[in-house]
Amino acid sequence: MQDTAPQANSKPLFVLLTPLPTWRGTGQAIREGIGIRRLAPLECEAVKRSEELLQHHDIGESAISGHWLCYEFENSYPPDNVRYRRRQEAAFKLLLHAMYAVQILVPVGAPNLLLLYRQTVDGPVLDSSQHRPAYIGTVWARLCDVPVSFGDEIPVLLDRLHEAFQKPILRQQIPVWLLEQGLIAADRHIRILLWATGLDGITQSAGTGAFAERLCGLLGPDTDIFPAAAAHRKPGYRVRGVVGDLYLLRNEMAHGLPFHEKFRKTRGFIAEDGEPISDEFAKYRYDQVLEECAGFLLCQALKEVFLRNCLSDAPADVPA
Repeated sequence: MQDTAPQANSKPLFVLLTPLPTWRGTGQAIREGIGIRRLAPLECEAVKRSEELLQHHDIGESAISGHWLCYEFENSYPPDNVRYRRRQEAAFKLLLHAMYAVQILVPVGAPNLLLLYRQTVDGPVLDSSQHRPAYIGTVWARLCDVPVSFGDEIPVLLDRLHEAFQKPILRQQIPVWLLEQGLIAADRHIRILLWATGLDGITQSAGTGAFAERLCGLLGPDTDIFPAAAAHRKPGYRVRGVVGDLYLLRNEMAHGLPFHEKFRKTRGFIAEDGEPISDEFAKYRYDQVLEECAGFLLCQALKEVFLRNCLSDAPADVPA
């Protein structure tokens, strides 16, 4: 069968949607056809008809009225054409990379249910769906404000992420996969291990001293780890203050060693004034604090890699 070329200047025939129920920002255009927005009325009606599918993946009704990551695109090939399937697959991959970009800038988590609708004169009709393991996100990301730089950074970040996965560039892909696997993992220590290993891969360290030096060099030793939150006091953690402990804890887990006593102590998640941010955060053990730090540090490091091409080429045999 001969391929049928897509029609020029036709309207988008499909919309690919995935919910962001913990998104705290406003609508955001990312690139042509892709953005974070609320659903149009006909899209809401279509999604509500998929209620059983949403409930199966623990997506409540409030998510429908919230923000979604959306991709509108054309596919004018016949459904039995191989190019039709490839176009659909490419759309799912591009939206996945857009989700990676969102999580790197604000690791809020996501249910990871992707719903593909065909646009018709009567409104969107469900064509297919995919489900990937849900991203749990981090506690602070669900409380903090979306950075003001988000709008400027995400189009560039998505383009460079997509390029890294298209080529492919394995050195850039692996830390992103480690971020993703940490977002999926429910166990605190597995998350720390995965995220710290991602940082280790970016810095190509071979010991605590090299890890601390290179991460401080990449991000800045006095750089704040956490963004601010209008409703809460800002956490008082900077890069130089935690990188050594994070690498030590990562090594203890990786080699099956007993955890140092300091990681089991209840220190609280501390604000800049030295007091716990809230009563709930006062109960945090130090390893819980390092879990949050590890996630945000890896996200910051990935931003440097993709936005400023700061991937260390230093040799990996530097002593600790």
